[in-house]
Amino acid sequence: MAGLPVVASKIAGSVGLLGKKYPGYYPVGDSAALARLLRRAEKDTRYLEALRQHCGARAELFAAAREQRSWRGLLAGIRQLR
Repeated sequence: MAGLPVVASKIAGSVGLLGKKYPGYYPVGDSAALARLLRRAEKDTRYLEALRQHCGARAELFAAAREQRSWRGLLAGIRQLR
């Protein structure tokens, strides 16, 4: 949402936010892989732009209005269970 590219460990939460095919993942606990990705993002402008584009394409998923609709739907569903 902030328009910044992300480098993230490949855990379920990150994959849920960024998608399965996100190019900025590194294995959990692999500091060498993290360092390589950070260096790549620093030196390879096309790679950095690919990260930026991917994040930008998913930004709408986290828009405030969408989040509010999702919460309202969830709460309405819970109320119906009573």
